[in-house]
Amino acid sequence: MIEANKYKLGLFVISGISLLILVLFLLGIADIFKPKVQFVTLFDESVQGLEPGAPVKFRGVTIGKVSSVTVRPSDNLVRVDMEAELSAIDTAGGQEKISVITRKAEFFYKMEKEVEKGLRCRLDLMGITGLKYVEMNYFDPVKFPVSDSIPPKGVRYIPSAPSFLRGLSSNITTALARIANVNFDEIASELVASLKAIKSVLNDPRVNSVMQKMDSISTQLETTTTNINKVMTESTLKDFSEDVKKSLASINELSKTLQKQIEDAKIAETTSSARVTMDDAKQAVKSFNGVSSELSGTLKKLDEALDSFTELVNNLDEDPSSVIRGKQKKPAEF
Repeated sequence: MIEANKYKLGLFVISGISLLILVLFLLGIADIFKPKVQFVTLFDESVQGLEPGAPVKFRGVTIGKVSSVTVRPSDNLVRVDMEAELSAIDTAGGQEKISVITRKAEFFYKMEKEVEKGLRCRLDLMGITGLKYVEMNYFDPVKFPVSDSIPPKGVRYIPSAPSFLRGLSSNITTALARIANVNFDEIASELVASLKAIKSVLNDPRVNSVMQKMDSISTQLETTTTNINKVMTESTLKDFSEDVKKSLASINELSKTLQKQIEDAKIAETTSSARVTMDDAKQAVKSFNGVSSELSGTLKKLDEALDSFTELVNNLDEDPSSVIRGKQKKPAEF
């Protein structure tokens, strides 16, 4: 009887321990035995809402969680340690038989390359609760370069990028500072002075006179428009349109008639003949100018010959014997 009770007690203890192990496994103790990789980042901003256990996501896919959040007094930066499960990252390239050490080495090697391409950690809101998580994504390496802060030793470091809320907060702070610098008292004083000036202008009798004249002109224009509408009835406008159409048709017929007469007169050919005649006349004038020049030279030579002949006749008249003896030189006079 005693032996049977001992057997039942042992079975009960073993069942209880097995049940406890199963419950612990279901509660997440099995995660301890999963291969993980640790890395860290540094934030130069408030991380309010980020608590240990917050998700770490890569482009919206949860790959791990935040393990701890601490402050570095040396440079007032916030250090966030994270861990990611290798099972959530395909580092083996489909080869499941690669060892854990090799997969970790491959993960860190690829991480260094991705950081050069712009991989950064950034804080983001997790719904409307105010809680935050770490989002890993790619940003422009030029706009978000690696900071000069010294990274922690002994763990893989991923640079961070300013969160959207930080930029929004900075813009709001700048806008509020600019609003605070506005001198509203001066603006109010200038506005009151402007309103007084406008009121004085509106109360000026000359302005009232101009407004009355404008009102009178508007009334006259309205009366004129009414009279025009009475005179220019639909039938009148129709008759006027018909007259305009007839006039345009008459002008069109006249234009066609003139064009036909011009074609019949062969003005183009006459103009061409006139141009040829003018060219011939110009050539004749040029030829006449040449003949006139030659004739002028001939007359000049003839004039010279007549002078020589006149001189010869005068010599024969004075001395007939000069034909035989030739022309004698006159003796010098003293």
